Amino acid sequence: MHRQLFLLIFSLSCYYNLYSKEIIITPSGGDDTDLIQNALDGIKAGDTLRLNGDFIHSRTIYLGSDFTWILNGTLTLAKYSSDKLDDYGLQYPDFDNSRITAIATREGAKNIDMSGGVIYGNGDFNGRPNGLPRVRQVNMVWAENCYFHDFTVEDASDDCFTLGAASHHNVVERVIGRHAGGKEEKDGGNALTDVGHHNTWIDCVSDQGGSDGWTPKCRYSTFIRCIASNNAGPGFGMYAREEGYANNRDVGAYIVGNKFIDCVAYGSKKSSGFSFNISSNCPGAIIKDNYVKAVCYGNQESGVVFRNKDDAEEGIIKDNFVDIVCYGNKGLTGSGNPNSWAGGLGMENDNSTSHNLIENITGSVVCFDNRIDVNTRGGTNCNIKVYHPEGERSPILDDKSSGNNTATVVGFSCTDPLEKWCQYKYCGAATPTLPDAPSGLTANVASYSQIDLSWTDNAENEDGFIIERKSSGLFYVVATMQANATSFSDAGLTELTDYTYRVQAFNVGGFSGYSNEISTVTGADSVTYMTVTKAGMDLLPRIFPNPFQSNTQIQYTVPSAGQVKLSIYDMCGRLVGVLVNERKQTGTYTLVFNADKLQSGKYYCIINTEGFVMTEKFVLLK
Repeated sequence: MHRQLFLLIFSLSCYYNLYSKEIIITPSGGDDTDLIQNALDGIKAGDTLRLNGDFIHSRTIYLGSDFTWILNGTLTLAKYSSDKLDDYGLQYPDFDNSRITAIATREGAKNIDMSGGVIYGNGDFNGRPNGLPRVRQVNMVWAENCYFHDFTVEDASDDCFTLGAASHHNVVERVIGRHAGGKEEKDGGNALTDVGHHNTWIDCVSDQGGSDGWTPKCRYSTFIRCIASNNAGPGFGMYAREEGYANNRDVGAYIVGNKFIDCVAYGSKKSSGFSFNISSNCPGAIIKDNYVKAVCYGNQESGVVFRNKDDAEEGIIKDNFVDIVCYGNKGLTGSGNPNSWAGGLGMENDNSTSHNLIENITGSVVCFDNRIDVNTRGGTNCNIKVYHPEGERSPILDDKSSGNNTATVVGFSCTDPLEKWCQYKYCGAATPTLPDAPSGLTANVASYSQIDLSWTDNAENEDGFIIERKSSGLFYVVATMQANATSFSDAGLTELTDYTYRVQAFNVGGFSGYSNEISTVTGADSVTYMTVTKAGMDLLPRIFPNPFQSNTQIQYTVPSAGQVKLSIYDMCGRLVGVLVNERKQTGTYTLVFNADKLQSGKYYCIINTEGFVMTEKFVLLK
């Protein structure tokens, strides 16, 4: 533990200035754009910018990296200033998904801690006077390892808060998006958006938007206790279309591996609680391996719907799992007309081809007070367990396809043992006590790319476990496990990298405390050294053992005579020493690197010869 703590402190001392400072600014009484941007441009790593008061800006504000932003007040976009803002977003040849943006991250932004206050749009959503464009209010593109928390974004004429393209491994907690595009449904806008990957959202709310509450067009992100309330469009709208290609060409997005845990979607005025949607203009889209544990009620259409209308390009919807409660959903069209869509779990394709299948939707639905409970007519090989109160009319199940679907009805009454958390809602029973926290978490390095975890399950009433990991910055969710699980293998990791883990249990009552944290370092790839040829010069640098405690050997091969320089650098890029700087004849050389005077950490061996450079990583553990 002392070594791990030292490694963390050592890493941070390289990453931040030794003496960070707090910068406090107050409003100027006019346009505060330059005041805020000048302060941001002067930020150094580890600094804090505190905005005290009510600020107004008319041009795009850009955030850098490695700093803390605290808003004690409000930040408002000036009226009718849309034409002064920058067009911002991911751009490369043949692709441009940029949008007019009020607040943005600079490309490659990392380690931002942003919190506090209310960020207002300019409210130009009722026809946008003077033909001004719509504005994406907070657009975090290329953001990595950032923590956005405890603030509200309101009255954006387009989306309120966006984790944009290339954003990954961020945490968003207790953020509210409200009135996106205007609550009067004039132009539409999405309150909270994720089009990145491996992000974690906790206790966030989308409310009264003119379009979707959420648009999670993402991969491997996790949403915990998130709420969509009273939006015009779907509460969570997974429309699998990636925009931005030249000539208005549409390409299907990949919505894969996301987890929605204990989320709620209610009051959608024209759509469903959760909508997974591949339409005819989403060629090649994939909606796969998503997990939905949620309550959906009072929505115009379905609680949860899977829709695949992509005939020509074989869009894929398959292997999605639901554990949902659906009640009081109307199962109507957006305009209020009767339809065969289910108020509980619905599926839809046009049945005209075999290309647009909806396959292997499995799980359970607790249904009551819906127009239609479950509709699997667009599905193939779907297996749904339907929990239904015995005192209510028989559940209405609609399956007129030949898709080999099964829907097993399980009746329950309020005198039965309540095993599903949603039944507590129907029967009004007291929710269970919180599960006890797991303990004894251990980590074993199985290979250079895998760490095996194990822990002690101390609870008797958990529904499952959540595994969180960090390699730098903040923890994020990497997996959920079923009840009684005591182990997990985390694969696909990076060699010679520090990883820290923790585990917690959960049930309908909430979440337990965390287990102990455990840190370890992955090993070196046994084939990490490479043969690279340039102008007749081959280098085969190899370091063994790796990691090491005191001494290690560095071996390299010089097949053609030439000047060779071998240097060692620490993880902050500082030169530790030059071990070789001379002309070498053809042959294989081995030297011993003594690290007795160095501190634990990651180092780099760099070999330079005849204009060719080769770098290898190695780790010193004392």
